[in-house]
Amino acid sequence: MSFASIKNNNRNRLNENLQFLNYISSLEPSNPRDIIPLEVNIMKGLFYVHMYSSLERTINELIEHTIVLINTRSISKKHFNHSFNTISLFDKLQSFKSCGHKNFFSKAYDIFCEINNRDSGHINETMFSNSLQNVWFKTIEETNLCFGVKGLNISPRIKTTINEIVEKRNAVAHGRESAVNVGIRFRCIDIRTKFIDISNFSYDLIDLYENYFNSKDYLKPAAKRLYS
Repeated sequence: MSFASIKNNNRNRLNENLQFLNYISSLEPSNPRDIIPLEVNIMKGLFYVHMYSSLERTINELIEHTIVLINTRSISKKHFNHSFNTISLFDKLQSFKSCGHKNFFSKAYDIFCEINNRDSGHINETMFSNSLQNVWFKTIEETNLCFGVKGLNISPRIKTTINEIVEKRNAVAHGRESAVNVGIRFRCIDIRTKFIDISNFSYDLIDLYENYFNSKDYLKPAAKRLYS
């Protein structure tokens, strides 16, 4: 199964980001002592919104696509690995979360019985959409834990950059800060470094999920041979 469409969409969004950044860079004075025009600082602030939107959309598409591909294999619930049970049993867990004390034991019983269910069931591919409206690094880590995706080894700088982009985007998009106040703090060369970091991270994450799916790591080891 291919992740080519996810890679292509990600590439197109990043190219759009890059074109915008190149345009901003062409307007920013090369001499750091020169006054930077107001509109340039505004665009630098807005670039955070643009860059964040690319990252958020890529991650949402990646997660949804992975679940869609897993659904095509009609897997018995009993064959999913323990981490993936948080996804395959999402509806049961939601029901347990909202149940009252009187239904506690019956709902808990339902969950544990479902783990050994031989039947397959459709998994809602958009189940992460609410939590992935703000893709803080912690949110990405928690999503990976649910899937059982391992191997996301990134530097503290990348983690900080991801969180910074979310924070700056929210500040501008929700009006806590103006775009000019965000943009005035950075020169384009600094923003370009952050863009490169985010670009590399997004490609690495796609590769990680592609390898995860192709290796059938959502399954218990003994069950992998049962699914082509």
